[in-house]
Amino acid sequence: MFKLRTPPGIFAAISLLMIVAMVVSTGLIQEPFFRHSMIEREAMTVRDMVNALALERGLTASDLKSSANEAVRHQIDQSFKVLKHLPGAARIKVFNRDGTIIWSDVPELVGTKRTAHPDRVALALNGTVQALFNPTRDTVHTGETGHPVIGTIECYVPIYAQPAGQPGAEVIGVLSLYRDPRDLNRTIQNGMYLLWAVVGGAGVLLFLALYKAFSLVYERQQSAESKFGKLTLEHERIVQIEKMSAMGELVGEIAHQLNNPLVGVINLTQLAERQVHDPQRVAELLAEVRKAGSECRDIVQRILRINQPSRSTLQSTDMVELVQDTLIFCQQSVDLKHVVRFDVPQGKFLLTVDPVLIRQALFNLIHNAILAGPGQPVQVSLNRLQRDGIDGMALDVTDEGPGFSSELAPRLFKPFFTTRANGTGLGLPVAQHIALKHGGVVLAQNLPQGGARFSIWLPLMTQP
Repeated sequence: MFKLRTPPGIFAAISLLMIVAMVVSTGLIQEPFFRHSMIEREAMTVRDMVNALALERGLTASDLKSSANEAVRHQIDQSFKVLKHLPGAARIKVFNRDGTIIWSDVPELVGTKRTAHPDRVALALNGTVQALFNPTRDTVHTGETGHPVIGTIECYVPIYAQPAGQPGAEVIGVLSLYRDPRDLNRTIQNGMYLLWAVVGGAGVLLFLALYKAFSLVYERQQSAESKFGKLTLEHERIVQIEKMSAMGELVGEIAHQLNNPLVGVINLTQLAERQVHDPQRVAELLAEVRKAGSECRDIVQRILRINQPSRSTLQSTDMVELVQDTLIFCQQSVDLKHVVRFDVPQGKFLLTVDPVLIRQALFNLIHNAILAGPGQPVQVSLNRLQRDGIDGMALDVTDEGPGFSSELAPRLFKPFFTTRANGTGLGLPVAQHIALKHGGVVLAQNLPQGGARFSIWLPLMTQP
């Protein structure tokens, strides 16, 4: 039913062991309690019986002072001999106030003070009912069958001349009754069997309920883990397909970029083969071939530059100075009529970044803004900006061009994607790669008044 090495099997084994331990410990704890309760009840029953017999015969304190009077001994014998017929009665003794045995079912004991528990006799003389189980007592014989009994139940009950509990009721003696414990033991044993059966049955029901609940939870967990594993494999497969798709698209873009100049190279070489008789023409064609080859080389170098931002050196950088240096570089590099404004903010704007990479990313955004709106001013600003609860700085580049459509927005940062005939499609992807390497991001948005804003957001705490 249970596979021990599985979690439900381990749970079942541990639960069964706990239930067995609970049942056994309950029995061991309850047995002394049951035995004590039953012995106490036996003692109370004997007390009531003894005092009823004493009152019926009219025994008085003077009757129990001495055992010499034959009439008194006869009266005591008539009073308590009925106790000899109690089931399991092994020994009966009657003590007077002096602790002397004045009557017993064993005549040899009369006149002596033989008892193994004088303290119990003393307590009974003070009115306290005493009862105990003595498992190590010497062997005695029952008065009814004469069978030997090892161990006894001993009851020490006070004898009253008046009904117990009434004012002036005086203890005139003590009766000790020794009984065979086998009936009591059988009763206790049967009670323990019943207790163990009830507790064990309840434990089994509890175990079955818990095992069922545990099994359901475990099965659902296994099912969830199996589904999650399948989803993970499916996700990995989809990611792999996406990677292959992106790789195919990238290869297609590269092939498209290289195809035109390579076709030109082939056409020019074929034409040169036909013009071998004209050295001047061949030299012109070879110059065109070299130009086309240089264009292919430039394309390959632009592709290789995509991975260059992976190498960086972080240092504390004044972002205001970085922007100003980038603007000077733009003015020297971009051969277009334009105005690039930068409102210098107050205070220091320090970030731990690679200034070369950030300058390159900012240059790409400014260059794109100039091309988006030729002859229109470009605004550069530096602001503190919190993003997703993280403090940071934003380099904003705002143009007054046409902006971008919602269809083009998802493709803005894809390598080689461009809307210009002479564009490379690498400016925004490289800027995004640089920003991500610094723990930031490049954001793009259209402005309500027209134009677009591209922002390089960098956190204040940049991780290398």
